[in-house]
Amino acid sequence: MKRVLIFSLIIATLSSSVIGFFLNYFYAFEFDQTIKILPIWKVVFVYFLLALSFSLLAYFVESKWNNRGLFVINAAISFFAVASMGFPLKYTNTEIDTTFLPIVAIPCLFVLPLIWMSFQPIIFNKK
Repeated sequence: MKRVLIFSLIIATLSSSVIGFFLNYFYAFEFDQTIKILPIWKVVFVYFLLALSFSLLAYFVESKWNNRGLFVINAAISFFAVASMGFPLKYTNTEIDTTFLPIVAIPCLFVLPLIWMSFQPIIFNKK
């Protein structure tokens, strides 16, 4: 359990820092006022909590249902990442300009599943 918790913290830190760097770099261009909708600290905090909870959930599922449980979790996370692309595309705000919100939000949806699934074999290596 200690090993899983350490790797969960590493994955959560890595994915949230990648998102933080991406948003910081994108917001430096100042295309519109998307930073008012997606502040960097909120996105980083949510990513950290999601990555940590997914990793701990995966540990408990893998210990009970082995690889079949991991397959279901990975499929569900991938499905939700793709399905959630509609939210930034449909989002409208009459008070501020949100033209570039889909350009910022859609890559953010795929960073967590990409990093989490790429580090998953290290977590569940039984050696």
